[in-house]
Amino acid sequence: MISKLNISFVTKKKIGNAVKRNKIKRRLRNILNEAVKKVTLKFNYSYLVIAKSTMLNNEYKNIKETLFQDLEKIK
Repeated sequence: MISKLNISFVTKKKIGNAVKRNKIKRRLRNILNEAVKKVTLKFNYSYLVIAKSTMLNNEYKNIKETLFQDLEKIK
C-alpha cells in the first residue's frame, strides 16, 4: 500500500480577498514542504491547517517557527 501525506489548508473569507487568502496558503504550503523534510509526520493521518488573519501581518520566520512547534506537539 502506498501512503500519501494528506494536508489541507483552509482560509476563511473574513481574512480578506482572494489574493490575501492565496498568499497565506502559498506561505503555508512552502513551510510544510520544509517541515515534511525536518519533522517526522505520520502518513496515516490527515492534517488540516486553518489560517488565521494574523498570518498576513506576521513575518514568514515567525509563522514557520510557530508551525514547526505545533507539528512537534502533534507528534
